[in-house]
Amino acid sequence: MFPLMFVAIAAGLGTAAAVAPTSIALAVVSAPFGGSFAALAAALYLARRNAAAAARAAAPPDLHDRTDAMVAALRSLEVHDRARETAGRSASGTPRVGRPAAGRNVA
Repeated sequence: MFPLMFVAIAAGLGTAAAVAPTSIALAVVSAPFGGSFAALAAALYLARRNAAAAARAAAPPDLHDRTDAMVAALRSLEVHDRARETAGRSASGTPRVGRPAAGRNVA
């Protein structure tokens, strides 16, 4: 409500300032009409913007986007696992003491 009020006041003053060189009486009469028209335009813009945002929020994410996110997550896990494997081996290629062998799954 406040944004509409501020738009209406600013547009009313702008309308009065634009029409004032012609006639002061016309400026006083046209200021409320200019402010009301600008407030109506701002209200329509806000309603359209909020409806579009609600529609975007209600729509489920695209299946391709979810698939891409899953593939990226799995690839990052694979890179992390490979880094752990290479860090777990010593220079001779044998596993360090206290760590499981590379092919062994330990819970």
